[in-house]
Amino acid sequence: MAGSQPQRLALVLASASLLRLSLFAFTGVSRAVERRPELTSPLTSFRSLSEGVFLRDTGFDPYAGGVFHHSPLYLLLFSYIIPVYSRALTAVLWSLGDVLGAVFLVRIWQARSSALRSAKPSTADRDYVVALLYLFNPYTLLSCLARSTTSLDNVLTLAAIAGAFTGQTVLSVAALAVSAQTSWYTLLLLPAILLVQQRYSGSSSARWIVNTAAFAAVFGGLTLFSIGVLGSSWIPRTWGLVLTASDLTPNVGMWWYFFTEIFDHFRVFFQGVFQFHLAIYVVPLCLRLADPSFILLIQIGAISTWKSYPTLGDMALWAGFLGCFPEIIANLQHPLLSLTVHLYTSILLPLLHSLWLLTGTGNANFFYAATMVYGLNSTLTIADVLGAGITNSVKSKLKDLTKAEETQANAGEEPEEWSIVQLATLD
Repeated sequence: MAGSQPQRLALVLASASLLRLSLFAFTGVSRAVERRPELTSPLTSFRSLSEGVFLRDTGFDPYAGGVFHHSPLYLLLFSYIIPVYSRALTAVLWSLGDVLGAVFLVRIWQARSSALRSAKPSTADRDYVVALLYLFNPYTLLSCLARSTTSLDNVLTLAAIAGAFTGQTVLSVAALAVSAQTSWYTLLLLPAILLVQQRYSGSSSARWIVNTAAFAAVFGGLTLFSIGVLGSSWIPRTWGLVLTASDLTPNVGMWWYFFTEIFDHFRVFFQGVFQFHLAIYVVPLCLRLADPSFILLIQIGAISTWKSYPTLGDMALWAGFLGCFPEIIANLQHPLLSLTVHLYTSILLPLLHSLWLLTGTGNANFFYAATMVYGLNSTLTIADVLGAGITNSVKSKLKDLTKAEETQANAGEEPEEWSIVQLATLD
C-alpha cells in the first residue's frame, strides 16, 4: 500500500493537469468565467492584465489611468517572458501553477506528519489526498480557468510556507518577499513563518534577524527594481489601492458596498479600522497558540475573508492548507453546516449578480447580501477551526497526563492528582 502512494499522487497531479488543459483547449469555460466578480478583482483580473500589457507595448503608462492595478512583476513577466496574448502558454502556466501549489502542500503535510509523529497508519500516507482536495476544489479549478493572478499568488505563498517547513529558509523568505509584492497582505504572515522556521528548522534568535533582514533585502530590492523600470506611479495604483479600496468594483468581500455607502468624511477612519482588523490578530495568535503552523492556518483564513479585494481563489488556498490538518478537521463542531453554506453561496452569488446586472430585476443589495452570507460563514468556519485547534491541543495534553499516570501506576508510585475537562473522546 505504501508503495502505491507516489503513483496515486502522480495520477492526481496528471489528472488535474489534463483536466485544466482540456478545459482551456476544448471549451469556452475560460472566457465565460474570466470576468466573474467571484473569481477576479481589479488586482487579479486577467483582462485587466492584458490591457496593462497592451498599454505598455503601445508606449503608454499603464498606471496612469484607473484600470490597471497589477504588480509590476506581473506586468514585466507577461510583457517579456510569457506573452499575455498566447492562450496556450498562459493555460500551461496557470495549470502548472496549480500543480506546483499542490506539490508544496504535499511537502507541508509531509513535514508536519513527520515532525509531529501523530498521524495514524490510516492517514499517514495521504499525500495524494492533500493534492486531490486542493486541485479538484471548484474554487481552485475555476480560478485557474479564469486565469486570475490569485492562483499565482497562492503558489508563491505556498512556496514560502513549504520552504519554512522543509528548512529551505532562503526559498521561504524570497518567496514571501515576491508574494508580498504581488499580494500585499502576505506581509502579515512573516512572524508566523519565522516561528515555523524555528520549530521545524531549529532557527535561533540570531537566525530570525538574518531571515528578517533577507526578507527586507529581497522585498526592498524588488521594489527598487520596479521603481527603476516603471517609475513610482505604480505604488498608489497597487499597494495604495489595497489600503484605500478606492476601486469599488463588486467582489465577494465586505469592503466594496460599505465604502460605496459611507460618507466621505468617515472614509479614512473606516479604512484604518478595516485594515487594523486584520493586523490586530498577528501578535495575539503568535502569543496564544503554541503551534506556528496553526497560526498560519488561522491567519490565512482571516486574510482570505477580510482582505480588501478577496476572491474565491483566496478561500481555495485556505481550504487546501486546512487539508494538511486532519487532526483539526476531526475536531470541527459544524463541518457539514460550513460546507453546505459554502455550496449555497456558490449558487447564490452568481444568481443574485445576474439579477442585479443582467436582468435588471434586482439591485446591489441582492449581491451584497450574498457576500455577507459568504463572509459570515467563512468567519464562523475560522472560529470553528480555531476552537477545534484548541480542543485538539487540550486533548494532546490530557493524553500525555494519562500516559504519565499509567507509567507511575506501573512503577508502583502514587499518581499525582489532576482534573480533566469533560470531553467526548481523546481521539
